[in-house]
Amino acid sequence: MKKKIITLLAFVMLAVTTTFAGGNGISKNALVTFSGTFAKATDVKWEKEATYYKASFKMNGQSLNALLSEEGDMIAVSRNILSTELPIRLQASLNKNFSAYWIADLTEYAVGNGTVYYITLENADQKMLFESVGTYDWALVKTITK
Repeated sequence: MKKKIITLLAFVMLAVTTTFAGGNGISKNALVTFSGTFAKATDVKWEKEATYYKASFKMNGQSLNALLSEEGDMIAVSRNILSTELPIRLQASLNKNFSAYWIADLTEYAVGNGTVYYITLENADQKMLFESVGTYDWALVKTITK
């Protein structure tokens, strides 16, 4: 009996998700993966990017983004974080090398079994985007002069 109820609930959740997202052209595989991985997600908004789908949603009081392939494979999950949530060595590198800049954006990406951080630092003259190299240091991705 429990098995039937769980199966019925899963079917209803999939049907509701498909109804609300179906108009956006989101693949069924991506919807199934998302609903199975993030069963407690609320306020889900889907976007079709060039080569993947992006689901923005809330879960456990956090705003998250999931990136999924058309085949339904999970590419990454991201969230904005505070600098105090970075690994200690990345925090130390920021304090040592970039004290004259402020943080404009800081995002954590869970990719496979690893975590990658992207940070945008600014001062009056420029914006710089960095990617974490392991949990030890930052690598410059792009600089924009203001």
